[in-house]
Amino acid sequence: MPRWIYTAPPDSCPKSEQAVAAFFSVLGPEFRIRWGFLYEDNGGVWREGDFIIQGPDGHILVVEAKGGPCTVNPTTGRWTTADGENPFNQLEAEWKGVLNPLLAAADEQGHGTPFVDHVLALPDVTISPDQPFYQGQPRFRILEQGDLASFEKWWTARFSGRQLMCTPAEARRLFNGLYAASAPDEASSHTLDFAESLLEKHTRQRFEILDALEENSQLLVSGGPGTGKTWLAIEQARRWAKQNRKVLFLCYNLELETYLRPVCRRASSRIEIFSYESLAAHLLGDIRRASEMTTEEATTYFEQTLPSLLHDHVRAPGFQPPYDALVADEAQDHNTGTADSPLGRAGWWSIYFGLLKEGAAAPVAIFHDHAQRLSLRAGAFEPAALRDSLLQPVNLRLRHPVRYTRQLRRFISRLKCPATEDLIRDFHGTLPLPDGPEPEIHSLTAPHEEGAKCAQIAKEWIDKGLAKCHEIAVLYPSSRNPPAWIGKIHGISFVDTSALSSTANPKSNIQNPSSLSSPPTRHQLPATRHSASIACYSINRAKGLERRAIILTGLPAWEECEKNDYQARTFVLGATRAQQLLAVLQ
Repeated sequence: MPRWIYTAPPDSCPKSEQAVAAFFSVLGPEFRIRWGFLYEDNGGVWREGDFIIQGPDGHILVVEAKGGPCTVNPTTGRWTTADGENPFNQLEAEWKGVLNPLLAAADEQGHGTPFVDHVLALPDVTISPDQPFYQGQPRFRILEQGDLASFEKWWTARFSGRQLMCTPAEARRLFNGLYAASAPDEASSHTLDFAESLLEKHTRQRFEILDALEENSQLLVSGGPGTGKTWLAIEQARRWAKQNRKVLFLCYNLELETYLRPVCRRASSRIEIFSYESLAAHLLGDIRRASEMTTEEATTYFEQTLPSLLHDHVRAPGFQPPYDALVADEAQDHNTGTADSPLGRAGWWSIYFGLLKEGAAAPVAIFHDHAQRLSLRAGAFEPAALRDSLLQPVNLRLRHPVRYTRQLRRFISRLKCPATEDLIRDFHGTLPLPDGPEPEIHSLTAPHEEGAKCAQIAKEWIDKGLAKCHEIAVLYPSSRNPPAWIGKIHGISFVDTSALSSTANPKSNIQNPSSLSSPPTRHQLPATRHSASIACYSINRAKGLERRAIILTGLPAWEECEKNDYQARTFVLGATRAQQLLAVLQ
């Protein structure tokens, strides 16, 4: 990421500045950007400017950002700015206000200066390359949307041939002394918070897909890790609930249900969320728990016995289907069947359709990724079986992850082997993502160091303000073998959520009547049941979850994992739970 120097929290700045900063956020660490600076104008009045950028070549650019079309009324000479004044006059004053102190400082140090240029950034404007003027101003004085999107290329063309009247080191010292004194060299909480807002923006843009498909009431949506399936699912549920429909929101595991329940509750009182187990408990009453059975017994019970009991329940005489619509997330973990299986080709889905007033003709939105299905699960999930069971489904595939920083996308895209190709096939997209810290790789010399190392990493993130406890999770390979060290280590409390999970009380789905009509956001996520603690999950139980920061432990180094299909897929599934911070212990 570029080295940011802030004078105010990014989310408090004008939208025009945030829009320009979003383009700058994908630059590399060789760029230094001061966001917000004071300068003295020609009348001796101190004013505030937007951006000062020093590039890898040492040259400097002064940038003033303006939102909207930024046009001038030719009959009055007034511009569509807040004060109606010519923004290029303001830009000129800012440029002189930056240049003069640089000249004075360079003279005092006995050397020359880098070249200092200035432009007006218009993030909402697109100008044709062959258009020499815009609103009477020369094109070279403007950074329009296309220039911002390819800023590094623009920078090279702009400053190519410009002479640096000092050494690169002297140019750096000049900039640092005036605009970057005491600025940190690493990621800050402001940096990660701003990246979070950009990831949120990418996710919300995906909602436009639902706008385009609003006339279709049955959707089959596939997409890889990080493509925004869960947030689209919640938004679709919210929209149907807003139409006065009672919506069944279905996921697979209890952890994801717990994670999403507060979001659904805030979205609408007409959305009821269940996992497979809690839905069974809600319909049948007491059911057996996996912890009370052997692995073989649990497989038979949850894959065969329980589906049969549920199917009989919803097909019983007098049963009244309670729901108007169904939204399913992580649908690949809910089995379909075959033509000769007891539940028919729809499999478990025949149960879910039986809960809908209009059956398989009801509004349905099913979000899945076959590549993320639990590899050791019995049964199968075949999207074709669902397509054949529904009335008129529309098929849609989401491409390009929207949840990760550029560094995480690059890291995950390199975790390629035959077993993971289907998981990371879309990680080579061109969608501009925000910058963030590089993933950390830590080598343990002995197994007993694992807990202390997890505590050390978490404490560093917390102390630096990069993440709070509830934004961090530790992921380990198997729920049957959680780390023995989980507890309180060096003042950090770790909680194994699988030990806390139990079949949900059906009454837990009684919704809060105070609902939100706006689209869901990640900021509505709960601080978890133990907000002062760090949650620990098995990687399979964490499917569908996301955290700003993930510590991945208990697996060999990737070079060893890629030789074992199960370990390779588990490694990738764990890494894809992180949004910005990832530490791998090996």
